Amino acid sequence: MPSVAQKRPSVHELSSYFPLTFPTPSPSTHPDLITTNDLHREEDLLRNPTSFRAWWTAITAMRENFIAQQKTELLTSKIPQDIAVILGPLASPLARLSLQRLTYIYEAALSQFPNSFKLWKSYLMMRMSFTLGRVVPKKRAGGKKKFPEMKEALEEAEEYPDEWETPLDPVVGWEEWKSLISVFERALMWLPKVSAKFPIVIVLCI
Repeated sequence: MPSVAQKRPSVHELSSYFPLTFPTPSPSTHPDLITTNDLHREEDLLRNPTSFRAWWTAITAMRENFIAQQKTELLTSKIPQDIAVILGPLASPLARLSLQRLTYIYEAALSQFPNSFKLWKSYLMMRMSFTLGRVVPKKRAGGKKKFPEMKEALEEAEEYPDEWETPLDPVVGWEEWKSLISVFERALMWLPKVSAKFPIVIVLCI
């Protein structure tokens, strides 16, 4: 008897995944945010809530763990190509859960350090990577060698990409795009004096 083809989720079903980050995920609403392996980290942060180093170490470890898991997942991924194109960076359950976990810890850290430019910048770049997709490498400018005085300006420009590949579909993932925009708005309210340093994201839906 021929096997029945696996039913692909509809656009409505894919849209129901979002938003993943609003309201802000927490252990009380998302029990899978914290595992037994995370208890030591959570206890350390509860004991040292005003230690920026403790928060930054926890965030870095969580991001590195996701990158390692993602590399392993790519070797065994069975996500249909058409679904991957629509959901982009959030096509896998691992990516969606990791976005929620990272959002949870960044938001908790920002509640302690709301004026930290370093923290806001890292948070925004993380959120963008899960929504906009892979960064398109910029062409190297020759100014670094020819004009040493331009080196600093060129390095700063390269730090903020302006092109991405395989983004989350803006129709299916519109709620997640809105959530990303709201993070930018909050950052601009907290850091008005340095707002010009942030990359600007403009979403046009036609």
